[in-house]
Amino acid sequence: MTSVSGHTPSSGILAADRGSGEPPGVRRIAGQHFDVEFVRLGANDVLDRPKGPGAGEEVAAVLEGMWHVGCGDEEYWLSPGEGILIPPGEGSRWRSGDAGGLLYRVVVRVPIP
Repeated sequence: MTSVSGHTPSSGILAADRGSGEPPGVRRIAGQHFDVEFVRLGANDVLDRPKGPGAGEEVAAVLEGMWHVGCGDEEYWLSPGEGILIPPGEGSRWRSGDAGGLLYRVVVRVPIP
């Protein structure tokens, strides 16, 4: 890591743009058609996005920790630097590993035609 003016950057959750209705550990920047999220979960915590016609596309990348993701009939373990594209309608279920972790997600709120 590099230091700027004596400050060592960390990979903690962003303090900006926290909405009043966000769950603990989530920072969301909402756009007209999609949300950008940084999600920090503790050990073995779960984050669900229901399957169905209202579930738009999801793009995610692991920033810290190990994450188990299930979508449709498929399941994967992802490590830092790995990502996934989840098609519209599939939904997702994320579970952090034993040490917790930090996940970056872009979630489309309106299905892509």
